[in-house]
This record gives sequence, C-alpha cells and structure tokens, in this order.
Amino acid sequence: MVSVDEGFPGPLPWLRNELLAVIAPETDPARSLIAGVVCGRSSELRAQPAGDLFSVTGTAHLIAVSGSHLAIVGFVIESALQKTRLSRGLQRGLLVLALAAYAVFTGASPSAVRACCMVAVTLVVNGAGRRRHGLSALFLTMTIFMLLRPTVLFEMGFQLSCASVFAILCFCPYATYALGELSVPSGVASILSVTLCSQIATLPVTIPAFGMFSLIAPLANAVIGPVISVLLASSVVLVPCSLVPLLRHGALVVPMAIARCALFFEQLFAAVPGASVSVPPDTPLVYVVPFSLVVLLVLWPRPSARPMAVGLLCLMLAAGVPYVYWDRCAPPSVTVLDVGQADAILVRQGGAVALVDCGLDDRVVSALVRNNVHHIDAVFVTHWDEDHWGGLPDVLDRFSVGTIAVAADALGSAPAEVLNRPSVTYRQVARGDTVDIGAFRARVMWPFDTVDGEGNEDSLVLLLSYAQEGKSLRMLLTGDAELDQEREFVQEVGDIDVLKLGHHGSKDSVDTDLLETLKPELSIASAGEGNRYGHPSDACIDAVSDAGGAFACTIERGDITVSPTAAGFAMRCQRP
Repeated sequence: MVSVDEGFPGPLPWLRNELLAVIAPETDPARSLIAGVVCGRSSELRAQPAGDLFSVTGTAHLIAVSGSHLAIVGFVIESALQKTRLSRGLQRGLLVLALAAYAVFTGASPSAVRACCMVAVTLVVNGAGRRRHGLSALFLTMTIFMLLRPTVLFEMGFQLSCASVFAILCFCPYATYALGELSVPSGVASILSVTLCSQIATLPVTIPAFGMFSLIAPLANAVIGPVISVLLASSVVLVPCSLVPLLRHGALVVPMAIARCALFFEQLFAAVPGASVSVPPDTPLVYVVPFSLVVLLVLWPRPSARPMAVGLLCLMLAAGVPYVYWDRCAPPSVTVLDVGQADAILVRQGGAVALVDCGLDDRVVSALVRNNVHHIDAVFVTHWDEDHWGGLPDVLDRFSVGTIAVAADALGSAPAEVLNRPSVTYRQVARGDTVDIGAFRARVMWPFDTVDGEGNEDSLVLLLSYAQEGKSLRMLLTGDAELDQEREFVQEVGDIDVLKLGHHGSKDSVDTDLLETLKPELSIASAGEGNRYGHPSDACIDAVSDAGGAFACTIERGDITVSPTAAGFAMRCQRP
C-alpha cells in the first residue's frame, strides 16, 4: 500500500489519498506515471528506473504540475461548464475555484500556484474587457509570491517555472517563425519552440544543479508531450471513477494503456546514443547561450532560411568536432582526478578509456565531464573502501561502462549497487594479468593471492606502461597499498616515471628505500582539502623531496594529467 499524506485535514487531501490508494503507484511504472500526472505525486516514479528516462529525454517537466496541466484541466472543466446555463462570469469564477482546488489537490507546488494565479489574473482581465498581457500577469504573480514568502525566490521550482514561462512569452513566437522559415510544419514548430525556449532559458538553473543537457529533448517533447496531455485529460475524467467499487478496475484501463505508450516512447528516445550529455556545472555556456539568443533576436528580427541553415550546420560542426576528437582521437594520458579525499584515475588513448577507482560520490562524474569523457570501456576498483568505489553507481548511471574489473575473488564482496547491471561485464584479475587500454598496458602487480577486497592491503596495484612512436611512460597506481605490500613487488617493478602514492600519501605509503628503487621523477597524491587524516603526510612529502623527485597533490593542483613525450613525460594541472 502506498504511503499517504497524514495530518492534513480536508476533503482535497482525503480525495488525493483515496485516489493514490486506488492507483497504487508503487506497483507499476505506468501507475506511478498516472499518479505523477494526475495527483502531482512523483516520488514513486523517481524511485523506479523509469523515472531516470524523463531526465535523459528532457521531459521531466511534463509530469510536474504547471501551466500546461492547468490548461488541460481547465479545458475539461470549462467544457463541462459550457453545457450549463450559468452566466459567463459565474463560469469564470467556478473555473478559477476549480483550478485553485486542483493546485491544492496536487500539492500546491510553486509552478502550479504560479500557473493558477496567472490564469486567474487573465480571466479577471478578460472579464473586465481589458487586453490580456502575459508578461504583466507573470510579473504580478511573481510579486505576490515574493511578498507572501520572500524565500520562494531561492527555490528551484519557482526559478524554473518563472524562467521557462518568461522565455515562452518572449521568444516562442520568434522561434516558431524561425522554424517555419526552415519549412517545419506549424504544429510541430509550435511544440518545438516551446521546448527549446524553456530548455535554453533554464540552463543557468538546470546545468549547475544536474550537470546534464538533453539533446533529444525537442524531439522527445514533440512526441511524448501530446501523449501526456491525452493521459492527463483522460485520467482527470476516468481516475475519479475508480473510487466507485464497480468501476475500480475498468476506470484505469484507458489511462494505463496511454501511460504505457508514454513509457514506451521514453525508453525509445532514452536509448538513442547521445540522447543527453553531461556538462560541467561551472561552464560559462549556461549564460552565454541565452544571452546570445537575446542578441540574435534584437539584431536579426526576421531570420531567413539559408543563413539559419548555414548557422545551424556550423553550430553542429563546432559541437561535434570536439566530441569526436575526445571520443576517438584523445592523446595518451593518465589523469589523477580531483575528487576530494578519494581516488579516481583516468587512463585514455584514442577511443579507449579506463577509470581506476571512482571516488566517494558524484564528484567523479563532474571530473569526468570536465575531462571530456563520454564513455568508459573499463573500471578498475582497487578495493571496496567507499572512497574508491562510492562514485561507481553515479558513473554507471551517467556513462556507458563496458567492464568492471576487481582483484581475484573480490567480486563476492562487491556492494549490491554495482552488481547485476545488464550491460556490464564483470571480470576478476590476478597477479601477472594484463589489460590493454589503447596503447597503454596495465599489468597487475598486487595482490599475490586471492582477496576479499575489504582492506587496504587487498588493493589492486597496476603498472601502466606506454611505448609508441618514440614516446614512453611507466606509472605505478597503488590504490591504498602501503609499505608492507609495496616491498613485496617493488623490485619487480623497477624504475618508473610517475608514482601515484598509496593511501592518499599517508606516512606509511613510501620511504627512502622504496623511492630509491622506483626512482620516480614525479609522485602524485590524491587527497581532499582539510581532510581529518592529514593526508598527504609531511613524512611522505619529505621522503619524496629527499629522494630528489617532484611532488604534486590534487588539493593544490586539481586534476593532474601526465602525458608521454619523446623526452620523458609532460605534466599538466587544472590549477597552476
């Protein structure tokens, strides 16, 4: 049984709870979609895999109760009122009351209340015989909101609602005209222009919050939007009939069929390669793009087809060339990512991409995005400390991952969140095994025996080697291994160029004897600023300095990239 809202008396909450109990949104994705669209209850949908599809396709706003919802509900109510003999003024009054009741019924979200206020203002203006003005209604509504509750200005729902409506009112006619010049049918152009205006106007809010931009959104909205509209219109009429015992099962047949149709299209569009892309949250493009479009509107009020087609082609090339370069032609490099007090190392060459450890949380996703990663062929998890695997579920959700590799017998201790992913292959590697990552070769140096992967001493240690076109690099990745483990294999490793220090540069990660054997020109520590462990330790830094090598840490340098060159290797840092 779905949990319902308690402690909020009144007929509307009672009705909502009764309908949710009949819909049972936790039992089926189609039912959870109906609950989200009709009742404004989307928690069950978000908790299911189907909920992620709406984010990927840029159609999550279709579920949130907003102006489009109230327009459809208002159309249904107004159609019923017009069949009565009530006066026009009374019909308008009843319509406003009904829409206000529906906004309260669905949870009174900022977008729903904003839309209800704008409808009320418009109806009052029309009733008074005045010319309606959408922007005036929007600003009046925003003013009322901020006077009643000033903190609403900082709520994301309010920001998204106002930004999208403002863009639609200001730029939708322009976008519709421009699409018409490109011979897009008028009906399709109207739908596409609404989506494009809303999506671009909300970039300064959505990108910093979610770090994702849906490329498939215009097409997905054009197809799925009408389906959701039909779902809402039919559900508003039929779902309340399910409260009648004799009609309980039959009332949901049509809404369920429409909801399954919507979910089918969601899966179809989400499966398109490149349906959405990750974007760095701090990219200036979130401000440059909307501002550029405003300038375009001012300077080019009547766009024509040929220049627009050329401009769109150039824009697609400008966006596509870097994507293809980093996805297929990336130069050989190893990057120790700045993910706080955690480990994540990116290895890539050409179209081959591997990740050694995944950090503690979703900061690894941001780090991969800013390094232009679009897919990952293999993820090596050195051991099951959370600061080495904690970000893996986020990586699996945001990127296509081919293989997850762990030390021999360590897969049995893997957290449930990373297992049973249908498109992922799981591999266990043992000492002496090699894995090719483009022209890089990763050789397993430790552990010697099978392990459960629970402790630092179980850490997978990889020796990376690159030798091609006169360039070479040898780099040792040690996970959380420390001196007791490193002494076991250090003689076999021999002279290296770069050492990724074990256990974030703890006092037991290296000593003078170890460094004299390895002879690294550069030692790198991955640690978080102000961490409670004091990593990297002074003892570690002093040992590296005494051995004559250079030291770098992600705390000061951010992402640290090492690239092989003919003369040795080059180091590039995110922060100088």
